Amino acid sequence: MHLIINWEDFLHHHWQKHPVLLKKAISDFINPVSPEELEKLVIEKTLDSQLIQRRHGKCQLVHKPFNGYASLGQRNWSLRVEAINHWHRAAEAFLSLFRVFPDWVTEALTVFFSVPGGGIGSQTKPSDVLVIQGMGRSRWRIGDRGSSPVDDGQNDFSESIINEELSSGDMLYIPKGFPHEAISSEATLSYCLNFWTDNSLRMIRNWTESLSDDNHRGIEYSPSPDLLLREDPTEILPQDITALQDMMSQFLLQKREHLENWFTQRMSQSAYELPKAPAAKVYSVSQVQTLLQKGSRLYRLMGLRMLHIGNRYFVNGESLDSDHADTWNILARHRTIEGHMMYQVIDNSGFMTQLTLLINKGYWYF
Repeated sequence: MHLIINWEDFLHHHWQKHPVLLKKAISDFINPVSPEELEKLVIEKTLDSQLIQRRHGKCQLVHKPFNGYASLGQRNWSLRVEAINHWHRAAEAFLSLFRVFPDWVTEALTVFFSVPGGGIGSQTKPSDVLVIQGMGRSRWRIGDRGSSPVDDGQNDFSESIINEELSSGDMLYIPKGFPHEAISSEATLSYCLNFWTDNSLRMIRNWTESLSDDNHRGIEYSPSPDLLLREDPTEILPQDITALQDMMSQFLLQKREHLENWFTQRMSQSAYELPKAPAAKVYSVSQVQTLLQKGSRLYRLMGLRMLHIGNRYFVNGESLDSDHADTWNILARHRTIEGHMMYQVIDNSGFMTQLTLLINKGYWYF
């Protein structure tokens, strides 16, 4: 499979501006997961999923455990499964096609399996989304931004600016705030990649709480001379608020490094549950060194996030030793590590001790 997209043109003309349908954006498309594999994963791993049924033209969530396709009939339902790339190696490999975007801005991959008449009810997302059509055909309608409120529930829109049938390899981009819905004409698999979004007030609150937890002191504020001696002692003037805002901005600049660490640490943590690594014994440093020297492959846990800012690396919220930034970068950029990629540090006891600890936590495994 190959992406056939001019990303610079896409970002310039469409990103957060207008929906667009890119026909045959992926050549030689191969579904990373089959309906049968999806059914098995949801049942055996109790994955985060929702069953959606269409009744009287409306899609409704079904609040009951998923026990397989057999009892659902042949029409008018869809199964939505979150973070499939955390549990299925081919789905993780498929998601790597989109590493043209920074890892921290892409959320996990959601997959929809729909039978004829099933689909996605009218909704408006607060985040941008790429829809990639797998097997089968489904018709997507996109309404104009502002025609319905932004939420994750049911919304109605009468007019559509896009009303097209997607087939295998087609990709549909929906900016945040545009209402959309889909209905399948046959058994289909659709893959949705949502992009990260957050609320500024929530982020400020979480960051300032982390400052308090780390015992950081704020700037003590008192009025400057030019704020005193007023004819009207009851009035707060615009320059008073400006001075207050400047003080807060000064504090933000002073805590820039803390903000960098807090944000990178936070974004290195997945919003979804991570799977457990295959059962393995607890390794010693020497055993890890020997395995790497013999060429054993080291696999990263599916869904695990590893990010850095400068030479400060974080994995799943944990800070790593910045003395070995070049080697951590290899681990961050590659899902599978060959022994020869570690040749520079195999004899470094400090690095190998930390790597062995991460392996024993299940973040990487042989």
